[in-house]
Amino acid sequence: MMDAFVRTSRNSHADPITAAKASAAFVVFLLSFFCGLLPLKLADRWPLTAEYATRISRKPTVASLMLCFGAGVLLFTSLVHLQPDVRQSVRGLQAAGRLPDTDHFGDLIFCIGFFAAFAIYETANRKVRGRGRRTADIAVQPPAGSFHCGLFVAVLTLSSHDTFLGFAAGMRPPGPGGVWRAFAALAANKLVVAYCLGQELAWSGVRKTVVIACSALFAVVTPVGVAAGMALSQCCFPATADRSPDIVEVSSQGLAAGSLAFVVFFDVLPRQKLSGMTHMLSTVVGFSVMQLLQIVTTDSLKKGHSLIL
Repeated sequence: MMDAFVRTSRNSHADPITAAKASAAFVVFLLSFFCGLLPLKLADRWPLTAEYATRISRKPTVASLMLCFGAGVLLFTSLVHLQPDVRQSVRGLQAAGRLPDTDHFGDLIFCIGFFAAFAIYETANRKVRGRGRRTADIAVQPPAGSFHCGLFVAVLTLSSHDTFLGFAAGMRPPGPGGVWRAFAALAANKLVVAYCLGQELAWSGVRKTVVIACSALFAVVTPVGVAAGMALSQCCFPATADRSPDIVEVSSQGLAAGSLAFVVFFDVLPRQKLSGMTHMLSTVVGFSVMQLLQIVTTDSLKKGHSLIL
């Protein structure tokens, strides 16, 4: 991937915007991949043992507090970061006659994503029960197989969403300073989400290779989208500065929001429901951190007049 970006920069030696986009996208890739792998070290330091469910009801653990923090981050990403953009984009597509003029169409896409993740969860749950793995302990906590599937759905849908974000960043032509400011806004959200997804995977019991593969997938989609957007803008649409979201992009964003909401409400929070106020506050802190990041990055983008991601 780096070779492709280097070739792009060399072919556009006189174009500092292209070089800035390529460099910024690669930096986002490296940082996102690192954040996704960091929880592996933390999981080794604070492992979730067989007595986790019993201990968590009596005393907060570092692992459970961090999982609740991640739940707050994912909750914000689903309900505040993704879904409002879906509603706005759907209204624009409806005004252009590209989508049916149906009330709450954006929320309907959200619900489809939610129920799709629900269906995958229950399918995996059924297979676990069919293999005779259902026990009294499993009745309290979601089966591992279904939990893993819910996380994998979240990784795939978020990766699809970030591909379109990268594509939009590659298509639009801000100045070199605006590129770095815009990519900083993109990275602020992406890095926190990458860490929280890696954290959920690391403490869910999957193999380390699975965590590495999922982290790499989530990290690489942004530079891939940027490269595709730059290539398309140079060969086909050189003057495209205000590209509107298309149906596929809006749909993937709504599905990502719905599936993330399912992961938070049916996978992460139920496992901590006996934990008390400490874990509730940890969830609120995760949500609040993302709100502060959004305020800071939005103000930065407005002052710099760079692209809005």
